[in-house]
Parts: sequence; C-alpha cells; structure tokens
Amino acid sequence: MLKKIISLILCIITVLSISVPAMGAMPSSEVVSEAWCVMDAKTGQILIGGDENKKMEPASVTKILTCAMALERLDPKSSYTFSKEAASYDKASTHLAFSEGETCTVEDLLYGAMVESANDCAMALADASAGSQLAFVRLMNEKLAELGCTGSHFSNSTGMPEINHYTTARDMAIITKYALSVPGFMTYFSAWEWTIPETNKNTARTFGTHHAMIVGSEYNKTFGYDFATGGKLGWTEEALHTAVTTADNGEMELICVVLKSKHKNAKYKDSTLLLDYCFDNFRSVEIPVSVKKAELPVYEGEKLYGEMTVYPMAAVNILLTEDMDPSDISAKANIPESCQLSEVSSVALNMSFNKTSENMSTSGFTISPEYHIVKESSVISSEAEIENEKSTFKWWVFVLIPLGVIGTLVIIILIIRAYNIRKYNRLRKHRHYRRLGHDR
Repeated sequence: MLKKIISLILCIITVLSISVPAMGAMPSSEVVSEAWCVMDAKTGQILIGGDENKKMEPASVTKILTCAMALERLDPKSSYTFSKEAASYDKASTHLAFSEGETCTVEDLLYGAMVESANDCAMALADASAGSQLAFVRLMNEKLAELGCTGSHFSNSTGMPEINHYTTARDMAIITKYALSVPGFMTYFSAWEWTIPETNKNTARTFGTHHAMIVGSEYNKTFGYDFATGGKLGWTEEALHTAVTTADNGEMELICVVLKSKHKNAKYKDSTLLLDYCFDNFRSVEIPVSVKKAELPVYEGEKLYGEMTVYPMAAVNILLTEDMDPSDISAKANIPESCQLSEVSSVALNMSFNKTSENMSTSGFTISPEYHIVKESSVISSEAEIENEKSTFKWWVFVLIPLGVIGTLVIIILIIRAYNIRKYNRLRKHRHYRRLGHDR
C-alpha cells in the first residue's frame, strides 16, 4: 500500500513538472533572430538580450539615425531640390523615383525614408543636412561615438551593404533611444501612410508602412501589436530581415531590436515574444542613490567656463524581474574631476548588479543625472545654456524691502507733517484776521 502511495505521489510530481513551465525564464531558445535585445526606452537599461554585442549588418534600420540627425538640422517644412549625387541611388533598391532637379519638402523625405524606406529620400536628407553623402556619413560616425555605440560604424545613410557598415542590437537600441529624444521624430517613426503631392517632375505618390506590428491587431490580425508605437524594418540579402519596434503598455516604454531574422514573419514573431516577455515579467523598482552633490569645474577648451554643481538623483527607477531585489543593485555616481562644456552628459550614475539572473540581463548600465546646476562666476554669463536650474535667491532683496518700507513711511509722515503745518498756519492766519476785525 505504501509503495502505491509513493508511486502515485511521484507520478503527480512528474506530471506537474512537465505541465507547468518555469515562469520568467528568458525566451532565448524560442527566438530565431541571430541577435536581439529589449531596452527600457527611459533609462537605456538592457532588459534581455541574445548576442546583442555581435556586429551585424543593419540594412534599412540605418535610416533611424539618418532621419533623427536630419531632423536636428533641417526644418521639415523647408524645400529641397535633388542634387545629382542624391539622385544617384541604386534603381534596383527601394526608392520613390526622385530625379535630379526635382523639388519636394524635407517632410516628404522624412516620411519617404521612414515609411517607404526609400533610399533616394535618405540620400537627399544626408545631402540637405551636410552638403554631401561623405560629410553626412562622417557626422553619423561622430554621433555613434558620442552615443557610446562602440560596436557600430556606418558607411552610408541608407543601410545598403557596404564595407565597414555594421552595428549591434545593443547599439541599434541606443540609436533608437537617441532618435526618440529628437523632437518630431515619432511623427515619422509611427506613421502608417503619406502622400507626396505632385512635384515639378513627378505625379503624386502615396505609400504605406511595411511594418505590420505598428498598425495594431485591428488592421493586422496576424502580426499587429496593440502596444506598438513605432518601428522601422530593413532587408538586404546580406542582412536578411531586421526590425526595430517601440512599444508602450502604459507602465513601460520599450525598444525591441532583432537582427538577421531568417524570414519575413520571424521578425514579427520574435519581436512580439520579446516584448510580451518583458511586459509580463518586469516591474519598476526604485533604487536609492546615496551620493552627495559634487562641485565640477566646466571648461570650454582650455578656458574655465564655470563651476557645475551636480546633484545625483535621490533615487532611480529601473526594471527588475521577480528574482531580483533592490538590494541586488548598486548605484554609484561617475563624476569626473572636470569636464568640457560640450560633454556635461559624461556625468552619470553607474548601475551595477551584485548577482546574476537567468531571467534578465544583469550587465551594468549608466543613467544621466536628472538635473545639474551651474553656479555663476566671473567667466559665466547669466544666460549660460548649460544652466538648467538656478537659484533665484537674492540677499539684497531682504535689505531693499525693509528700506523701501521705512522710506515710504518717512515720506508719508513728512507729507502728513507738511499738511498739518500748512493747516495750522492757515488757521493762525484766519484767527489773526478775525482779531483785527474785532479790534475795529
């Protein structure tokens, strides 16, 4: 009898272990894309990743950087006339058939590059922004270095295969995080459709997004993703399918990158799987930062510009899975001895993990301080752009106010006194005349 009971218990345990999957484990084995990651769009924290630092060809997701940089330099409502260089795109690649001398707006080019992924539009944005493709590519690589994209180098503005044109899933997420901070970028990144009106050389052209996830389940029941807010796809024979998708469920804003997906639907399945996992398994946790404020000299070249007082945030919010606790995270301020005026963002909080997790990425990352203050000095103007917040305390106000009150009172007293003296004199004069009349 005892043997039967033990056997029954063992059977139940075996069935439960088979039928109840481990909760929270990263879906690495289910992802078919060669490299991938999901990033918290607010902090830059990599939540999960697979070969996220492997150098890969990005294809047309390159245009995310192209459009973001163009938006920083150009007015969308301004016009652009295609140069010979900008119109010399590969006719076999995705394009909108612009030709040399054709004029449209920068806005048309931004929609063309983001929605249709048109290479002629991307080349035109580069030309309009920097004067030539070569000059713009130089700016692109300077931006990559500035953003800390150590695994990336771009050779063109379109994403077409070329020597030394590569990125990583992690870097592509960083690029997208930067792009999201550029005013107006989401207008084009989230667009479904656009019509370029008739130009001096062409009829009107209407085109729609190729990214199935961003239209939602109502318009694409198979791959539409209701939390999706924007996205960009890419494809070449060398890169295969690439995709960047942003999503917001009201509690988290995420960036999902998948590179080298084997077929066109795999990029959607992988992106949906990764986003769902993060939305379901991560929670926002407040991490205290026990770092005091620090004084930091700021230089403009070799000349002292002023002194910056850095106030690290009292606490930061990061995303953790259930197996991780706030005590597992350390926050340390990375404050240099001094910094250049153009590099104040180098002041950051280093977030490090004291233990590893199978359910999330535990690689360290940095968060920029919430704000900083520049103190005024003899070499700083009161309108210094670096100054985000400045004390309005003026000691002399507390001296002038009492003096003003006292002065006002003195003036009032003098006026009253003068009035009384005048009234008294008039009264004396009246009495004097009355007395004279009486004497008569």
